[in-house]
Amino acid sequence: MDTKVLKALQWQVFQNVAAAQLVPLMRIGDELGLFATLARVGPCDNAHFAEAAEIHVRYSLEWLCAMCAAGYASYDSECSHFFLSEEQAAVFACEDSTSLMIGAYDSVASLVMDEPKVRAAFKTGEGLAWGEHHPCYFRGTARFFKPVYKSNLVSRWLPKIPALTEKLTAGGSFADVGCGHGVSTMLIAEHFPSAKVHGFDFHGPSIEEAKRLAAEAGLSERIHYETRSAKDYSGTFDVIAFFDCLHDMGDPVGASEHACRQLKEEGLLVIIEPFANDKLEENFNIVGQMFYTASTMGCVPASMAQEVGLALGAQAGPAKLGMVLQQAGFSTVETVATTATNMVLCARK
Repeated sequence: MDTKVLKALQWQVFQNVAAAQLVPLMRIGDELGLFATLARVGPCDNAHFAEAAEIHVRYSLEWLCAMCAAGYASYDSECSHFFLSEEQAAVFACEDSTSLMIGAYDSVASLVMDEPKVRAAFKTGEGLAWGEHHPCYFRGTARFFKPVYKSNLVSRWLPKIPALTEKLTAGGSFADVGCGHGVSTMLIAEHFPSAKVHGFDFHGPSIEEAKRLAAEAGLSERIHYETRSAKDYSGTFDVIAFFDCLHDMGDPVGASEHACRQLKEEGLLVIIEPFANDKLEENFNIVGQMFYTASTMGCVPASMAQEVGLALGAQAGPAKLGMVLQQAGFSTVETVATTATNMVLCARK
């Protein structure tokens, strides 16, 4: 046994455990508005912060110190003041920030709470339906993806497909299949005011939340939401999108076949998926760790709870996704954009 390798592995476990222990503290900070309060009143001492946040002073000190130790808050030792830097506020405190990442902790917390259900599925080979997850899974997913989509969808990714932007600018029809809480649907409606926008999802509570958020944003008249699966919505469309959801579907080939039938002759299918390389070993990194973990706890169980249960997983890779689309009847599949965490594909009949 190599002692240096052993100690390095132990230190890695220690770091991961320390990171995991932050999950409940991050959710407490989010739910009680502690990050927002510190951004508003800091720099300040612990007593001032506790009073402003309306929490007990002893708990506030421990929470603040944990955040500083993690690098998620800052401390001025000369005057014993705590504060959030501009960058920390953008990532943890500002709900409209395009850098916000606090929503991820809701999703992580739900995976911990859902562990007994997934553990049982390991033995039975059955799935765990999307709607059977803890409710914070849905909110966390929407909040975590929202900044990424706000930063990239209409300004960077869709312009890579000129025919798509032309169709929607001219008033074309758009279907967001698997729309969840409607984050991407609303961005399309806002950016392409003449487009006819539809959002479909098989999870009724998510559709109801999407309707509520659209009303709050003044977009109710411009978006038509329906509780429908990826294989039973109706209508013909210029553009159909699967945004971070195709790999969650039990029958992605069937869903893609249905999309192919619902597209107009010159229509486009746009797919956004987690970034993955085609070779397993090329995904053995921190991004792959995150996606394989999420896939084990959420994506694969969701797919296996549905008919067919193909279970593509969140690291399917462009080659496997291309095979799915070709089996569904699409003649061309092109990867039009990639980032460290996402890839964008466009398919044509």
